[in-house]
Amino acid sequence: MKPVWALVWAGACHGVFRVIVAAFAWLRAGTLDIVTLGAPQALAYLICISLIFFVHDPGAPLKPSLGLRPTHPGLGLVGVGLGVALKLPAESLSSLVERFFPTSEAQLLSRAALYQTDTLAQVTGLLIIVCLIAPLVEELLFRGALYGRLARESRAVAGAVSGALFVVTHAELRHWPALFVVAAVLSYLRVLSGSILPCLGLHVAFNTVGVFALVTGAASPTRGIAVAAPTLAASWLCAGILLGLVVWLADDPDAVRARAEDKS
Repeated sequence: MKPVWALVWAGACHGVFRVIVAAFAWLRAGTLDIVTLGAPQALAYLICISLIFFVHDPGAPLKPSLGLRPTHPGLGLVGVGLGVALKLPAESLSSLVERFFPTSEAQLLSRAALYQTDTLAQVTGLLIIVCLIAPLVEELLFRGALYGRLARESRAVAGAVSGALFVVTHAELRHWPALFVVAAVLSYLRVLSGSILPCLGLHVAFNTVGVFALVTGAASPTRGIAVAAPTLAASWLCAGILLGLVVWLADDPDAVRARAEDKS
């Protein structure tokens, strides 16, 4: 697969997602909640992943083609740690952008309606959609189907292209600087681990910290997590140490074998 095809597929996936969201909103009389976004996202991404395999890799075994292969177990644990460590740096970047480009009142109200945590059912919905379904389908598409096809030519190009597409398919431009940091780490982890599993651990952990902050009141749909400078510095340092561990663990034979399978 050439990078231009990856761009086409990511755009098509986002377009299908928006069409399904519009249909869901019409059926629900315009009511927009987390399920209204989560279910269409899962459906759209799974449709596009299936079409990618049908067009570019018919008959290919699904699990290895999506990067669902074992690698060094430590890389999975490091991925989870990176997901936790990166949350505060990402929040600080989003807060910085917000200072210069504040979100409108209408957008804040819409976000508040989407991310409600008043009842157990709402919290459960957030956990299922934000912490499980969204990370799973996004990783299967970007670090799985797209990366796997691109990596046969170049793992570096595959990481850069799939990471960039992951960012630009998120509609909120104010979140792009934070997402670029997360996407860069996800791509780095995918390239060195040879597997989607550490990336999935990072993504799930990152989103779970955000939901935990909402539930505990450390953040709200209209207010990010307050980050003190020493805590922020410690988070960056922790992320740096964990990235160093990724490099060290990437020399393990299990990780080397997993990377080799990306080229096959």
